[in-house]
Amino acid sequence: MWEEHLKGQNIGLRQGRQAFDPARPSLLCVHGSGGRAENFLPQLAGLSGQVNVAAIDLPGHGQTPGPGCQVVSDYAAWLGDFLAAGPLRPVLLGHSLGGAVAMQLALERPHLLRGLILAGTGSRLKVLPAILEGLLNNFAPTVGMIVKYAYAPGADPRLIEQGTREMAQNDPQVIWGDFTACDGFDISHRLGEIRLPAWCIVGDQDNLTPLKYSQYLVKNIAGAGLTVIEQAGHMACLEKPAAFNEAVLDFMAGR
Repeated sequence: MWEEHLKGQNIGLRQGRQAFDPARPSLLCVHGSGGRAENFLPQLAGLSGQVNVAAIDLPGHGQTPGPGCQVVSDYAAWLGDFLAAGPLRPVLLGHSLGGAVAMQLALERPHLLRGLILAGTGSRLKVLPAILEGLLNNFAPTVGMIVKYAYAPGADPRLIEQGTREMAQNDPQVIWGDFTACDGFDISHRLGEIRLPAWCIVGDQDNLTPLKYSQYLVKNIAGAGLTVIEQAGHMACLEKPAAFNEAVLDFMAGR
């Protein structure tokens, strides 16, 4: 049924291994800055058969043509149009920038969603000016620095190598636009308007969106809960997929 949302559009969408089952809840994963649907391969494999899981490439990323966006609300408008084009009303799992997009959509078009899973994100996502400048003028070293901080100190080096390689494949303007969108994002004063069921997941060693960001979300979104994944950084979905998937399934039960 995800195909009904595509309707001939050129959008990168990866689905779980099992056939769609209308009796199961649906989950759509939205990646972070410089990411792509492949960032959720452990979820596409591990959650399939229990939920109708899919992961989407935002404009300018993966298999979805650009241009990318420089404002979170523009990404949210694009994603809302994708959801409105078909019958599914999924839970959105948004990581980092994807979490910002999910919250923005929850504020603007909540009828398109059944809930939110907010992974490694926050209501305000300020970015160091050195990162924004480096993405334009010193791309490869800046990407390396970002990816280094995205993983916990004990993370598998192969994950870091793969993450660096994949992020470096992006158009620098697209990644710069992603981080610019994050830098301009601030809905701290509007969190009380989110009425959808919500759950936060964060690694205890997340240096990019630390635990206090998720704690703030939980404090200000009515009914929200929190799972802290030990020995995981910003990319907890890849670093500790079993624990991450367990938290997702606990929330998805009955959705």
